[in-house]
Amino acid sequence: MWIKQTIGEQRKVLTSLLEPPMLNLSKLCVSAWTDVNALDQLLNTQFTTVPHCHLIYVIDKMGKQISSNIRANQQIDMDFRGQDLSRRPYSVSLYPKRHFMLSSVYISNTTGRPCISAVQPIIDEQQFLGFLVADFDIAEIPVSMASTQSTSLLTPKEMRNPATNGQASRVVQARTISPLDQHIHEINEVLERLIKQYGIFHCTLHYSSAQVMLWHVYDPYQYRLFTIEQLFDSETIMNYPLSPYPPQAQLPAKNIRTVLDRFRTLRLAHERIYLRSGSINIMNGMVGLSFSTEGSQYLPVDVFLSKDLSFWFGQSAVNE
Repeated sequence: MWIKQTIGEQRKVLTSLLEPPMLNLSKLCVSAWTDVNALDQLLNTQFTTVPHCHLIYVIDKMGKQISSNIRANQQIDMDFRGQDLSRRPYSVSLYPKRHFMLSSVYISNTTGRPCISAVQPIIDEQQFLGFLVADFDIAEIPVSMASTQSTSLLTPKEMRNPATNGQASRVVQARTISPLDQHIHEINEVLERLIKQYGIFHCTLHYSSAQVMLWHVYDPYQYRLFTIEQLFDSETIMNYPLSPYPPQAQLPAKNIRTVLDRFRTLRLAHERIYLRSGSINIMNGMVGLSFSTEGSQYLPVDVFLSKDLSFWFGQSAVNE
């Protein structure tokens, strides 16, 4: 998939940018290893040496956090000392790794947004002590970060839409925040309610234009187009009668919000590779996806939900 290739190239650029400062900081951590307060101060003073980082901390070789959480603007949060991070997505591949690596993309427990972690082992001569970890919000990493060349990571040739099949190709534009993006959590709540309780069996979300198309079981041949403001209006829901969830629906009601939230992740995970529109049909159990980089595709909900972020945005394993 073109998406995987592009993300793979970006991971190489990220590695070349982040490994030198992470290695240097890990060496400094050795001298402060036995004094957690000194370790916190070191991470705090050196925070800006790791570009675009939003959180940095140190864990031991078993995955237990030693330092505080260190954030920008000299924020030191001691509450996170001692927490068990051995089940974090990046931790499964930590030991016995002895070199820099990047995690696969995962959802942050604190922000709920796609995140990636850079991990650098801390070694005192031959003794392996633990790891220096830096977290990055995917949406805040510039596409062309660390590029010392005149070309960006995404060249015009790479940014052509494969769906054109050799016809006039269009350049992929960076995602801009729309009103739907700004209120995506609230909109997903409204849509979940409409589908579960008010007879909506098919909906399509157009993220860039901030419009939503809805089809009702009592009028399946017509759709209604709503703006964000209209969906927030309580009268919109009241215009639809209460309807039991269709027993013949192929999509279990419990999975509706999961699908909508997965749309949100695919929309916000990357600046140039993002979901333009997503549709869900509970009767046939299908979802439709239209990405900024490829043509539309349709697949069963169970297949869609079985794919993790690495399927869409890169290798499932960390760097070798």
